[in-house]
Amino acid sequence: MNRVKKEIIKVFIFILGVFLFTFPFTSSHGEEVYRIGAIFAVTGPAAWLGDPEKKAVELLVERLNRQGGIQGKKVRVVIYDTQGDPQIAVLKARELVTRDRVMVILGPSRTPTSAAVMKALQLDRVNTRFKVPMVSCAAGRILTQPVKPWVFTTPQTNALAAEKVIEYLSRKGVKRVAVVYVSNEFGEDGYNNLKRLAPKYGVQIVGTETYGGKDRDMTAQLTRLAAQKPGAIINWSVGPTSVIVTKNFKQLGLDKKGILLVMNHGQGNIKYIQLCGKAAEGVVLPSGKILVARDLSRTDPQKPVLMRFKELYEKTYSEPVSHFAGHAYDALMLVAEAIEKGRVKPGDGAALRKALETETSGFVGIDGIFRYSPQDHNGLSIDDLVMLKVAHGRFILAR
Repeated sequence: MNRVKKEIIKVFIFILGVFLFTFPFTSSHGEEVYRIGAIFAVTGPAAWLGDPEKKAVELLVERLNRQGGIQGKKVRVVIYDTQGDPQIAVLKARELVTRDRVMVILGPSRTPTSAAVMKALQLDRVNTRFKVPMVSCAAGRILTQPVKPWVFTTPQTNALAAEKVIEYLSRKGVKRVAVVYVSNEFGEDGYNNLKRLAPKYGVQIVGTETYGGKDRDMTAQLTRLAAQKPGAIINWSVGPTSVIVTKNFKQLGLDKKGILLVMNHGQGNIKYIQLCGKAAEGVVLPSGKILVARDLSRTDPQKPVLMRFKELYEKTYSEPVSHFAGHAYDALMLVAEAIEKGRVKPGDGAALRKALETETSGFVGIDGIFRYSPQDHNGLSIDDLVMLKVAHGRFILAR
């Protein structure tokens, strides 16, 4: 009898959960609202990604609601901090879809955390229990290649960034390069793309080294790579390790030996320059256009969007905008665009997923001009990237 009661209770709880999850969210005043979840690395080693992402979403949600919301309905956002940890990211994602009943997840900030959430919620399958799309702010190509049914991304992928780097080096006459990268999904994805694309541009990878995400000295790896006499050393990581590589490179005097240090798009933040100090001088990297918005041509279709967001963000928070804030801007505004054009009702994650694929092509964002489709859940191209150089403590266009 006790066993029968337990089974009845389990069924009741399951039905209640499904009912709560699928029923459109209604506020305490009886109005329907669009309930959006977000998980960013607000604290921890990857905070320079997640903190501006959180700020951008809070700023834009307040602005959307002040202008009447989406389709006349208010937007409610629930934001959790992943601390850059995959396990915490999965825990918070589960809370968002089961307890908070969100219809979409913005973030996470990093490839490892995004991949963990994707697998935990089975967003790589058409038939998944949670019909909630995820618009990640991570750049790993593994999130969208091949296409994952419920996963979209806003940053330029590692594949695009790697091609921009290799194309730039080839154009500058650098044919021998070495690569050092962090041994996680992001670093490995970056290296694999560099290796795949180098032959296309006549570039040879003459040495490869790796390091751990918590390592605090990379002089041994850089010394071994420098011995191969490359014209450039490319680093693929995000956060404190990229700062350490930059400082170690300068301490070894490799710049004076004619070697160029190239970073990936994960360093598109003024905090990278501030943490590295003079060691960052001369470093080049691919980036979205937000960091050099003022220097763009008046005919660039992104310039008005970039300048408006830059001025709004910097006026609100009294700090320079980063392209990480832009990742979150694009994630939220693409969702808003899809809801508006697809006439998506509150709580309908499946309809939102379809609208992201079919109703947002041509959206002019911070990271570029998006062309999502059923075959492409990143929607950007190499033309949405520029090469930057650190000079006199700021980013400038690299010629």
